[in-house]
Amino acid sequence: MEELSPSRAIRAQSEPLTATAVQQRSDVLLLVGVLIVSLLLRLPGFALPLERDEGAYAYVAWNWLQGGLPYRDAFDHKPPLVYLLYMPPLLFGTPSALAIRVWATLLFLVDVALVFAIGRRVWGRAAGLLAALIFGIAGSAFDLQGLVLNTDQALVLPALIGLWSAIRLHETRQLRFAIGAGAAIAATILVKPVGIVLLPALLIACRRNVRSIARVYGGAALGAAIVGLPIAGYFALRGGWSDLVFGVLTYNRLYASESQDRWLLGPLVDMFAAFVPLLLVAIGGVALLDGRSDASLSPRTRRSGWLIVGWCVALLIAAIGSLRAYVHYYYPILPFLALLAAPCVLWLRRSAPDAAPLQRIANQLAALLLATLLLVPFARQNLSLLGTTAEQQAIRLYGDAGKHYFAQAPRVAEFVRKRTQPEDHIYIFAAEPEVYLLSERRAANRYIYDYPLGLVPGASAELQRDLAARPPKLVITYFGVRPEAFFQSVEAQNFTKLAEIGGYEIFGPPE
Repeated sequence: MEELSPSRAIRAQSEPLTATAVQQRSDVLLLVGVLIVSLLLRLPGFALPLERDEGAYAYVAWNWLQGGLPYRDAFDHKPPLVYLLYMPPLLFGTPSALAIRVWATLLFLVDVALVFAIGRRVWGRAAGLLAALIFGIAGSAFDLQGLVLNTDQALVLPALIGLWSAIRLHETRQLRFAIGAGAAIAATILVKPVGIVLLPALLIACRRNVRSIARVYGGAALGAAIVGLPIAGYFALRGGWSDLVFGVLTYNRLYASESQDRWLLGPLVDMFAAFVPLLLVAIGGVALLDGRSDASLSPRTRRSGWLIVGWCVALLIAAIGSLRAYVHYYYPILPFLALLAAPCVLWLRRSAPDAAPLQRIANQLAALLLATLLLVPFARQNLSLLGTTAEQQAIRLYGDAGKHYFAQAPRVAEFVRKRTQPEDHIYIFAAEPEVYLLSERRAANRYIYDYPLGLVPGASAELQRDLAARPPKLVITYFGVRPEAFFQSVEAQNFTKLAEIGGYEIFGPPE
């Protein structure tokens, strides 16, 4: 056998590495292109004002940064991780909707990169890039609330990390990936409790024996403890454990029982219509996993594909179980639909080795046409925002609430800032906590929106006590709304109406 010279040996060893490096560089450049497209699509919606859910999370986070404690000092019913997630855009300068939109976009771009990484690992680089592009465009869609940072958008990041860990667990059987999956699922639950539905889906990564299942779920339990115990310990040490349990468990049970009476099939069908085209193509991706549509898939790829299906179905069931026709409840399924739709689109491109040139061209055009039909409607939603104002965007997404409340909140906050001092308290007899945030004024009572006052026993009495002990400098209501505690606060201090802004009335001491 001929021996290679040292120089030829070095060249022979370096050629595969060079090819790999070139491919990796190409993947990075293509992914950057997808991220840029996603970013550009989101820019026209950056003017969107905060809505009340975002206002609640941001205010609780802001109050936490000021030394308060969630649930005890500022009541909300979501798990604590969402407030931690809201802290970064509040660390610099005056709180604003723009800062939160920028932060939400940064998180979203990380989500897109994870979709690419998962798609490349399961289906290959082409499918990974297409899945990232599909999610980058569909996940940014304005009418699907792609610009909003609600808990449903926030849970996508830990859910994707959990899926990646589950796929690696299936491939390697290493305990560290079971721990990682458990930690990620725990983080998902600590953003929104519906994340618990991912635990049964983790079963797909297990071998079919009790020992494997016990090992996987034991590791997952350890990962969950690593994430959950420090948070539980923090609240216990600060004397807020019982308030956390009440807010996240007891109140959510009350809220869920009250919501059951509002389930309507018609609005649910209308809302879900926007997801149907992507869902149908994703079902085609599921069909590839049965072995008859695509015999070339390896057993490893099939099992990983079924993990994607498991994650998607679990989150879809959780959304349907909410019994509400809120589009953001269904947002978490988008990255997983994209991961299933991409291989289906690319399957159309395939041709037999002996296929005629026209047949090959037809297959390519079919895949391109399907991808275009999927993505153009989502992209048009955002392109139509060009040149629109914050109020117009709020009206389009939220209707009357956007026009009268969300779009007017910055003006109300500016009025509050001019009429009060930073140490002053105000109170809003409404469900618009974004005003507290934007004005950087604390609420005179921990109930920062009015829903709990009708659900929580003793909440109204607690409100009246706090208003008497800590009289607000200004009182704000919806136009024409006069709760009982309003008269106690306004009449006791001889307040008069100072202004009407949008759908708000503002009361305070006479000028």
